[in-house]
Amino acid sequence: MDTLQYSYTLFPGIKDLIIDLSKDCELYVWTARDRLSTFRYLKEFEIIQYFSEISTPDDAFAKPNTEGIRSLVGAYDKASVCMVGDSSADIVGAKNYGVMSIGATWGRNTDTESLITSGADFIVSDPAECSKLIRLNLKEN
Repeated sequence: MDTLQYSYTLFPGIKDLIIDLSKDCELYVWTARDRLSTFRYLKEFEIIQYFSEISTPDDAFAKPNTEGIRSLVGAYDKASVCMVGDSSADIVGAKNYGVMSIGATWGRNTDTESLITSGADFIVSDPAECSKLIRLNLKEN
């Protein structure tokens, strides 16, 4: 059997955030990573079961094109959708689709200035901050 060894780990607090949000939110993955490695990582980190669907460049045009996010959440009212991302393509994709965006800065290579310039509605440095912002946004809608 072929076993892959990953040099990646989840950022502290991410699994807790996913589990917490999955209690009352539908969660999706819209990523620039290919489908095979995305599934492998999500399975390895034991979080795949928390996501309803995944969109990768293997499935739709790459971000910031909105085809991927539209295929995931197109049935939802845009006011109830929030995109959390750590790149300008994430934020521009969310803006192009017309949904709230949270710029996540906990990654070591994250360019906070580009998240701001790209139009992120919020900038957060800790996953726990996302939960508060998302829940606040959901209550307003």
